[in-house]
Amino acid sequence: MNIAIFYFSATGITETISNHIAAILQAEGHSIKLRNIITPDSRQCHFDFLKYDAYIFGFPVFGGRPPSVVEEWMKTLNGKNRKCSMFFTYGARDLELVHQITYYLLTQAHFQVVLSAEFIGKHSFNLAKGWSLAENRPNQLDFEVATEFALQSLTRFQKESEFSINLSEFTYKPKKTRELHGFWANFYPSRDIDDCSMCYLCEKECPVKAFDAFSGKPNRKRCIQCMHCISICPDKVIHIGNVSKLFEKFKNRFGLTEEVVKRKRSKIIF
Repeated sequence: MNIAIFYFSATGITETISNHIAAILQAEGHSIKLRNIITPDSRQCHFDFLKYDAYIFGFPVFGGRPPSVVEEWMKTLNGKNRKCSMFFTYGARDLELVHQITYYLLTQAHFQVVLSAEFIGKHSFNLAKGWSLAENRPNQLDFEVATEFALQSLTRFQKESEFSINLSEFTYKPKKTRELHGFWANFYPSRDIDDCSMCYLCEKECPVKAFDAFSGKPNRKRCIQCMHCISICPDKVIHIGNVSKLFEKFKNRFGLTEEVVKRKRSKIIF
């Protein structure tokens, strides 16, 4: 089969899982196309979904749902009744409505969703000083689940199967990006030193065109705090300050003790 994997990866975790899935499918003799839709241009290109036999979509979880730009992108698609599976990566807090939202948007886009999964990976805010959640994930057990997900996806692409997510009490409500205040306002990235080569990569690759390389600050009304600019900066001059006190409040608020996080498992939703 010819299978395309579309994923959104800001800090590399979703890309890691996508690459693992691709390697498993290639080992089974299938042709795989990987595509990161992180940049605005990558999401604006027209794509004929009859080009591949099946699709896998992989997205991180931001506040219990896919990134806002991913939701908007899915609304532009026409899957032409092709089969697909979907997976999500999250930093061990919660997934809330991400399965329902993505299932709803993909089915509205005329895809047949046949499987879903969720994988734990280090939290994107781990790039901030004083924040450390699921730091050593994904681990071997997570990759084993990813292997099973790849093989189960393949089986369901090739055979008739039943899969659905209950949407009887679900109503889709789009979430607009807005400027954040209070606790979450501490997680806007910035550059406050002059040791920058001005490569403009932060500006060019910002998923929402929010980061200004010249000022070293994002447009807070557009920034989705994905941490991509920090992750890709070759000079390592974009950062978030020390948030250790906020991290303690966050862990207490959601009951995320070290033992609780350690017990969390990646899993497939059948």
